Amino acid sequence: MQTACEHSRTQIIARRDGVDYIECLDCREIFEAEDLEQVKVEEEEEEE
Repeated sequence: MQTACEHSRTQIIARRDGVDYIECLDCREIFEAEDLEQVKVEEEEEEE
């Protein structure tokens, strides 16, 4: 079973209408930059 990627290595691949699109260099998933930022905040809250 695969483990979830933490998307720790990313690069911006495009910007359209003020939205940055990011590619994870490990798993190659593409997503909006704001989606990644929200996930990191949620993870930090759970650890406390």
